[in-house]
Amino acid sequence: MVENTNMHLKEWETSSGDRPRQAGIQKPYGKSARNELSLLQQIYEHTNISRIELAKLTGLSAACVGGVVNRLLKKELIVESGENSTPLGRRPVSLSVRNDLAYFVGVDLGSYMLRVVVADMLGRPVYKYETDSRVSEGRQNTLQRTFETIHKALTECGVARELIKGIGMAHSGVVDSESGVILSFPRPGQMAQWRNVPLRDMLEEAFALPATLDDSTRTMAIAEKHYGVGQGLADFLYISVSMGIGAALFIDNKLYRGPGGLAGEFGHMTANRNGPLCSCGNYGCLETAASCTAIIEAVRGALEKGVDSRIPELANGDLDHISIEMVAQAARENDGLAFRVLHEAASQIGIALADVVNLLNPRVVVFGGPLFRHGASLLLDPLQRIIKQHALEKSANEVQLKISGLESEASAQGATRQISQKILSSLFAECF
Repeated sequence: MVENTNMHLKEWETSSGDRPRQAGIQKPYGKSARNELSLLQQIYEHTNISRIELAKLTGLSAACVGGVVNRLLKKELIVESGENSTPLGRRPVSLSVRNDLAYFVGVDLGSYMLRVVVADMLGRPVYKYETDSRVSEGRQNTLQRTFETIHKALTECGVARELIKGIGMAHSGVVDSESGVILSFPRPGQMAQWRNVPLRDMLEEAFALPATLDDSTRTMAIAEKHYGVGQGLADFLYISVSMGIGAALFIDNKLYRGPGGLAGEFGHMTANRNGPLCSCGNYGCLETAASCTAIIEAVRGALEKGVDSRIPELANGDLDHISIEMVAQAARENDGLAFRVLHEAASQIGIALADVVNLLNPRVVVFGGPLFRHGASLLLDPLQRIIKQHALEKSANEVQLKISGLESEASAQGATRQISQKILSSLFAECF
C-alpha cells in the first residue's frame, strides 16, 4: 500500500493534466423515480421526519408521499426510525435513511493534527484515529503520511471495503471546493509548496473512490448543522478558532460560499493595520492577534521576559510545549498572565464580530475549535459585553452566542457528511 501511495504522489508531481471525476451517477429518471429520489434526499436532510412533514415540505399529496415512502422502504434505502412526539393524537412514525446503507472516510488535515474517521450514513463514527500531521516536514511527506493513514483506516475500521463509498477531505488551507484544489496554505514556510494542489483528484486516483475537498472550517460547520447545536437552525454563523481563525455561514439551510467559493475568511479581517505581518501577506489580520497560535506566542513572549505565571509548571518547564489547554487551565486557576492574554484575544474577536453582527444581523453565532472547546467559560461573557459595546443595540441584544459540543474530529465528521450528500443519488441508482 505504501508503495502504491508513493507512486500516485510521484505521478501527480509530474502530471500537468486534469483528471476530473464526478461523484454520483446521472440517470434520466421518469417522474416516479424523480419523486423517489427527491423524497430520499429530503429524508436524508431531515432525519426522523414523518410522512406528514414530508408532504408539507414537498407539496406532494399525503397519498403520493405514502406510496413513494413504501417503495423506498421496499428498496431498503430508508427505515422507520421511531415515533415523533406530538402534544395530541397519534404520534406519526418517523423516517431515516438506513445508517448502514454506506460508510465514508473523513479526513481533517490540519496544521498540527491529522484526524481520520470512518462514519456511517448518519454521520456516526465507527472508527477514529488521530496523529501529528507534521506539515513542517513538507507537502510530499505530509501527503504520504495522510494516504497511509487512510489505508490504515480502511484496513482497521471493521467495515467491508465495498460498503465504503467515498472520501471527504478537509484542509486548513485556502480551498477551491468546486475544482477540488488547494489554492494555498497561508502558514509560515508552506505557501509555495501547497499552491494549486489537486488533492481531490489525487485521492480519487489513489483509492478509486469519489472524493470531496473543502476548507476545514466549512466541514466543521456542516457537522454542526447536522449533528450539533446547528440542528434545526436555518441560519447561523459558525466561527472556529484554532491555529487559524475561520468562519462559515448558513443561510436558509444552505452553506454560503460566495461567487468565488471563498466566503468565511474571518481570520483575515484586519484587526490592526499596524499589526504584525500575517502569513497571507497582509498586516494585522485577526489571526495574528487572537488565534491559538497568537495566544501561545504571546504567552511564550511574556514568559521569556520574566512575567510570573504557572504555565511553565503545566508545560513541565518546556515553553515549546505550551498548549491552549494549558493557558485555559491556568486562567481558570486565576493565573494573571493567562487571563490577560485570553481576555485580549476575546476583545479582538469580539470587536471584529461586532462588525459582522452589524453587517449580517445573525440570530445565532456558534463557536468551535480548541480555543472555545477549552476556554468557553472564560470567553463568552467578555465576548457578549464587547459585542454590546460595539454593535447596534437591537442586533447585539438579539444575537445568541453558543458553544459547539462536538469533539475534535468534527471537521472530519463533517467531511463524511459532505461526500455522502454528493453520492446519495448513486446509492439510489444502484437500487433503481
